[in-house]
Amino acid sequence: MCLKSASTDIMMQLADVIGQLTDHDYARPLSVLSGNTIGKHVRHILEFYELLVNSARTGLLNYDQRQRDLRLEVNPDEAIRRIGSIDRSIQRLDLNQYLQLEADLSVAGAETIRIPSSFARELLYNVEHAIHHMALIQVAVMNAFPDVDLPPHFGVAYSTVQHQSH
Repeated sequence: MCLKSASTDIMMQLADVIGQLTDHDYARPLSVLSGNTIGKHVRHILEFYELLVNSARTGLLNYDQRQRDLRLEVNPDEAIRRIGSIDRSIQRLDLNQYLQLEADLSVAGAETIRIPSSFARELLYNVEHAIHHMALIQVAVMNAFPDVDLPPHFGVAYSTVQHQSH
């Protein structure tokens, strides 16, 4: 499976699960998520992807500059719409294009570093990052919404699926 296909697969799995939740359930604080919501995890995933897509214009990517768009936390229809938009944009990316990854690891926000990267490397990171948050979503869904039908391997890393199949 190529990298863009893997990203599409992950995003469609996420859209499938979101589409089965009511607005209330999507935005409901859950104790299994330490009081957070499925919507907050979805927002976090999608904003990382959107930053990657938007960095095609500038060649500079900084995951700390998320918008924290609250509509993504409370409106599953908006999240599904954005998933489609993100996926279409990912398909147009030149994965061989280089970019600079910018980050600040200090508490005070005064020590910015830049690291050379590429769209391929950052798309792989986004896929793995999404799977990690989807694993948390999986636990929440199984705990609070047992009627939701989870896709096979939802929230499970590709390497783990391969390992388990041997």
